[in-house]
Amino acid sequence: MQPTQTVTIKELRDNLAQLIEEVAIAGKQIEITKFGKKKAVLVPVAKGKRANKKYVDFSKLPAFGMWKDRKDIQDSAKWVSDLRRRESTRSYER
Repeated sequence: MQPTQTVTIKELRDNLAQLIEEVAIAGKQIEITKFGKKKAVLVPVAKGKRANKKYVDFSKLPAFGMWKDRKDIQDSAKWVSDLRRRESTRSYER
């Protein structure tokens, strides 16, 4: 990676598109300062690496399949449709 370039917030505001291209294409790191103090760093996105995402196997969770024995929810799409229809029907009786 190339040496870090330092820019002020005003320079960043005035040249944002160009600086982002330099970071994304040239792989530069840009340090952003405010009143001479470092506030942030622009760095390119790592390519080819998975962002620290973990795969979750939902079938292993304790709640998965907890309604599998209910007879009224065997067809989940029909059950949700019926539920929505009942909830959307207004009742004017008191």
